[in-house]
Amino acid sequence: MNKATPICAAIGAALLSFGAVAVELPAGPNKDMVARACGSCHDLNIVVDAAGQAREGWNGTIKEMTGYGLKVSPGERALILEYLTSFLGPDARKP
Repeated sequence: MNKATPICAAIGAALLSFGAVAVELPAGPNKDMVARACGSCHDLNIVVDAAGQAREGWNGTIKEMTGYGLKVSPGERALILEYLTSFLGPDARKP
């Protein structure tokens, strides 16, 4: 069992206990990659709730998630950062 498994399970259990409603990420290039990468460990509500961050904030979030076990290539990381900044950055409206 890797380090991220207990954390992901705890986050998932907390979300289920609150009856979280699944959300859809905004349409855009690499949306599916972001959904897979982020949704592999937690509900996408967490991502949408963090909308409004500048590039530096999203970069820090990705760095934190890799510390919890997120595995993405440098190229995938760059595409994820671009999507989050473009579609959930400070100028983006929450879906």
